Amino acid sequence: MSEPLIIWLPEDLDDAWAYYRSADVQGWAADEDERKALARLDNGQCNVVCPGTWFRVFPHALPEMKLSERLSAAGFAIEEKLAAPLDEQHIVLGQGDDQRIGVVNNTLMNGLMERLDEFGLVPSRIVAEYEAFPTDEGALASWHRTIHPGPMGYSLDAESEGENPLALVPQMQFGNVLNYASGSYIRKKRGSFGTRHLTALAATLLLSFVGWLGWQWADARAINAQAADMRAETARIYTEATGRKAPPNIRRVIERQVKSGGDTSADFVTLNALFFDGLKGIDRVYVESLRYNESRGALIVKMVYPSFETASQLEKIYAGGPAVFKPGSVRDQKGQLIGEVEFSMGAGR
Repeated sequence: MSEPLIIWLPEDLDDAWAYYRSADVQGWAADEDERKALARLDNGQCNVVCPGTWFRVFPHALPEMKLSERLSAAGFAIEEKLAAPLDEQHIVLGQGDDQRIGVVNNTLMNGLMERLDEFGLVPSRIVAEYEAFPTDEGALASWHRTIHPGPMGYSLDAESEGENPLALVPQMQFGNVLNYASGSYIRKKRGSFGTRHLTALAATLLLSFVGWLGWQWADARAINAQAADMRAETARIYTEATGRKAPPNIRRVIERQVKSGGDTSADFVTLNALFFDGLKGIDRVYVESLRYNESRGALIVKMVYPSFETASQLEKIYAGGPAVFKPGSVRDQKGQLIGEVEFSMGAGR
């Protein structure tokens, strides 16, 4: 298995970026060409490590509640401590037993994502630098910052430059970290324009629906706001790919163009429609991740179930249709019931 790509960023994103994949593949990306070249090193595991000065972390003791309610409660719990408008912040929650709230200003995140998008970089994680280092390392100095590692860590500006960042990157670990690549800041790899690019646009539409599914218990105003963000992102990608203004019904246009291309990837659109239509029959199912395996013509979905019996219930729901739902084993992972599913068209299609 190839090593993940780690990009450690300076405070000023116009300065050189440190990157590391192995002892033989590391260095500095100082200009646009060098940063675009980083995309060729991205094997789907790109960890973007940001200045710790961008983030704030708070403990919480929120009771058990639905995801949308927890996010809303988390915002209210820290609003006074932030001394900043809540709607200008991106908020993430720790998973499972991790009782932390992470906060970063949307302006910083938007600026970061613009640069990553510009250079074709797709982060699987966006993390604060202090979370990437083991706590037993003690305080570190680099990038003109003093870094205090740990789950409740922090970074401070410093006079001295400190150590070469590349000398510290091999110490980084990405276990139980707060991942700020969430919500509207999730990106997926896209191919070049043509049928493959249109398929990727279809994937973006699907991921928009996945995002909505994760918020299915939110109030109407929150759902409408998130839907608007997703529509805007999809329109932006369409315009970037085609050079044309996005039509009102992008989904219909993409489906028609993908199918007319004669590519087997057109089944992706059919599969996603069938898959999510079946999910309507079960409450409290959460899609954690989804990818399309083109060689097998199948969706590979990691799901969070409300009970061990849910996978069998879904299998029965799909049994009468044209697609095959193949659930794997369900396991308890930090209080969540996790299972992987393969969803593909039946052999008779």
